[in-house]
Amino acid sequence: MTRITEKLFVSRFHIFILLSIVAFLTSYSAFSQDTNETKALPTPSQISEQNATDDTSSAGIELNLQKEISVDLIDLDALRKVTEERRGPNAVLRMSLQECIETALKQNTDIIVSGLEPRKAQADQLTASGMFDPFLQTSLQHSYASILASQQIRAYARINSFETKQTTLESSVGGKLKLGTQYAVTFNTNIEETSFSNFLKDYSGQLLFTLTQPLLRGFGIKVNTTRLEMARKSEKIGESQLKMTVMNTVTEIIKAYWDLVGAMENVKVREEALANAERLLSISEKRREIGTAADIEVLQAKAGVATRQSELVAAQAQLETASDLLKNLLMLRDENMFSKVLIVPTDRPHSFENENFDLSQLAPDLDQSIEKALKNRPEIAMADLQIDIADLQLLQARNEMLPQVDIIGSYGQGGRDRSLAKMFYGIRDDDETYYTYGIKATIPLGNRAGRGAFQRARLTKREMEERKKKIEQAIMMGVHIAVRNVETNRILVESNRQARKLQEANVIAEEKRLRLGVSTSWRVLQVQTDYTMAKTMELQAQISYEKALIDLYLAEGSLLDNLEIEVKLPEVEPPVTYGESIIPRWE
Repeated sequence: MTRITEKLFVSRFHIFILLSIVAFLTSYSAFSQDTNETKALPTPSQISEQNATDDTSSAGIELNLQKEISVDLIDLDALRKVTEERRGPNAVLRMSLQECIETALKQNTDIIVSGLEPRKAQADQLTASGMFDPFLQTSLQHSYASILASQQIRAYARINSFETKQTTLESSVGGKLKLGTQYAVTFNTNIEETSFSNFLKDYSGQLLFTLTQPLLRGFGIKVNTTRLEMARKSEKIGESQLKMTVMNTVTEIIKAYWDLVGAMENVKVREEALANAERLLSISEKRREIGTAADIEVLQAKAGVATRQSELVAAQAQLETASDLLKNLLMLRDENMFSKVLIVPTDRPHSFENENFDLSQLAPDLDQSIEKALKNRPEIAMADLQIDIADLQLLQARNEMLPQVDIIGSYGQGGRDRSLAKMFYGIRDDDETYYTYGIKATIPLGNRAGRGAFQRARLTKREMEERKKKIEQAIMMGVHIAVRNVETNRILVESNRQARKLQEANVIAEEKRLRLGVSTSWRVLQVQTDYTMAKTMELQAQISYEKALIDLYLAEGSLLDNLEIEVKLPEVEPPVTYGESIIPRWE
């Protein structure tokens, strides 16, 4: 059975082969007949004319192609001259990061202006303390009167008029105590002369002590020192504001410094890229001379050099701009003009070149960073001080709602005589005695002004409390973002470092292949471009990591401690003395 099946299969295969041959011969005969009917064979003369036309067209195309692909199409001399002229200013100033920070702390106007706020608050404290300074008040007055006598005096005393002369001297020392007590010690002397006594002098004098003590409104040390306490809180707010300004300014300076470092390193990368492109051009020209490279490869290499020169010019301009931004923060000037020097940074970012990549140490602990931020950030301290000031305003408003109830008392001694000395003796011996005492009350009906002020003070305190919650939320969010950025940028540094190593190996390998004739200039240019991009990306990752660290220190509020920076108030002139304050200046 098996043999019969094999024989049938062989027979069918032979039949299939024969049918295929017949079909091919039939189709070939038909194709030949159609061709002979539709197309005649060309003559020898026609063939010669066609060949001549083709040779002429090919020669023209080749000539045009040689004109289009010429090694002289790109002139690199002008670009080289521009590149050399764009080297930037000749004067340079080498500065480390620490030197930049120290210079800014002395010269930055934002820090100086912010440092004046605590000094102004100190002046406010001096002003608020002045409400408890005693005062001396003196008055001297002389009066004269010539008065017509009344009808009765004319009738009985036969005097038509009389004259009166009076001289009054009054001096008092008074003030206010922190308890709210108002005091005054007054001494007055009166000298009177009249025509009745033939202008004989009559001396009278008094020594009077007056006391007023509030019982409700205006009573208490805390109430009366509210303004002074507010000024003290404002001084602390100013110090916190100064700390925050220093932190922000130092952060800006550090970032600007690292941007300058990045721009400087980018110039070096572009210079290296230009050197690689010029080396490739040299290799291509040598290969063209020995006949192993075409003109197009030299032209491509020249185009690569021109591109690298343009990139170098742009990088140099970016370097000068980064230097200007840092000089602006440092307030560098040359004779009141903006400085023209080029700052050359001496510090470099951390490269992690020989360090192991440890995933567990990419970023600090998040909870610890948040705890530091809530403890160290000056915004939290400022918010707490604002709440304290709101409490003082609430206390003051509550006291202002109370009725005014005061105890009033005075006691005095006097003397009178035609002799000035005996008049003083009379005061001493208490020839005349005066005293008063009483109570005075003022009760507002409706008290809308007091109630409105108290309501506003309550709302202000609530506003400060809600604002503190918002500040805490923003600070915690900032810490989350800062920690994440540190972790992300650390990973990017490692990944870009590996990519740069790979592209560096690719450049070496591709240039070797070019020398062996198995690569092209275009391919080498592409690999060099990838290598330049890899180095740029690695540099940017390193700079971004340094910036992320500074942002984390700023978010934690530990920037100044980490950099060992001490915030100091600027030196200012002391307040004028008491003697200088009362000497008039006629201006």
